Amino acid sequence: MPLLTVRAIETHKAKTQPYKLTLDRGLQLRIAPDGVRTLLVRYTVKGSDVERQHRLPQEYGEGPGLMKLATACAEAARIRALARDGVHWPAREEARLRAEVAAREQLDRQEGMTLAKALREYVDKKRRAKDGLPLKARTKSDYLAMVEPGDTTKNGKKLADGLLHRLADKLLGKLTSDDIRDQYSSLVKRSKRQADYAMQVLRAVMRWHGVVVPGNPLGRETAGRDRIVLAPAKGNPAPIPPERLGAWWRVSGKAPSRVAADYYRFQLLTGCRGGEIHGDKRYNYPPIRVGDVDCDAGKVVLRDTKNRSDHKLLLARQALEIAAKHCAGRKPGDVLFPITDARKTLKWINAQAKTNVQGHGLRDTFASIAEELVSGGLLKRMLNHSVAGDVTLGHYVGKSEAQLRAGWQTVADFIEAAALVPASKDA
Repeated sequence: MPLLTVRAIETHKAKTQPYKLTLDRGLQLRIAPDGVRTLLVRYTVKGSDVERQHRLPQEYGEGPGLMKLATACAEAARIRALARDGVHWPAREEARLRAEVAAREQLDRQEGMTLAKALREYVDKKRRAKDGLPLKARTKSDYLAMVEPGDTTKNGKKLADGLLHRLADKLLGKLTSDDIRDQYSSLVKRSKRQADYAMQVLRAVMRWHGVVVPGNPLGRETAGRDRIVLAPAKGNPAPIPPERLGAWWRVSGKAPSRVAADYYRFQLLTGCRGGEIHGDKRYNYPPIRVGDVDCDAGKVVLRDTKNRSDHKLLLARQALEIAAKHCAGRKPGDVLFPITDARKTLKWINAQAKTNVQGHGLRDTFASIAEELVSGGLLKRMLNHSVAGDVTLGHYVGKSEAQLRAGWQTVADFIEAAALVPASKDA
């Protein structure tokens, strides 16, 4: 078990000078002034008195392309075990990687492996390390769109090209540091967030194909002054203001379209993503259907959600009433909330309630309310967020259905209580 938890590690921030933390036996985390967090493994090969240090190929973190704590501990233990048997694995691995790069470059020259072709192969064959599942359909679509030219509208207006379209036809083995830097500089003019996203995808494709670019500005071996620093993923929550929550709930109960209004009320009560409720035909994501609702048990199981796991909704009394109403007299295959465009209804509700919340903002509202009412571990499971990187939650803390249902009920009761406040007090 690691000496430090993920939460404890996150309390350590960058300082003016780099410093190290011991995460596990032989495993250290170096935090640089620019915030880069490097994982270091210390070991001594059998038959030698020299203590060696190996830098793991990924930085520490929870986001895409980063190495989680549990993975880092396992990798450090493996390297140290080999060293005790007299195997200098990092040196052997480096030689192997050099040979693979040489072979890949030769293959690229023979087959013409362009970035576009490399990206398509990555999207088609990439599997998640923790469960072996392929990328989600929406992720594949987003990645592939990066190397496509922009469409033309019916009015003849040319839309922007994909984020990596300028490099699409360039041989992967011929990419240079200047190519990457110029592409990034061009994208930053459009959006820093999109530029960082494109570079994360480009870096992942290059690593997957074993391509090494001298002076790669995305590489950890590059000096800090020459490196492109990619900002970590950051949300932008926009919940219903607490003082308007009661008004929003009251008004939503009087909206002209009851189906659309109930869809939004159900989303607020459960904290679901909108796509998990209404589905997405473009990516073949199924909506909740009448047959998915177990009214007797008061639950709904969402299949293959964003984090590639099933998610069980244990419905609060208020959410169950909504679901049961839309199940009554209908066939199991019918969509629970048969809506085509609910945005007009949400616009009407916002106008009447003097709010400006959008679809995902209802999930933000649910989380903001629950954060003060239930434990962090319970909230994480209610929101269907992965706990794999959290040793405590992932391996030690269990939550029963009764505890989870009580969490959803607590949030629902809070929302309902807010609606009982006289209108004059939240005007």
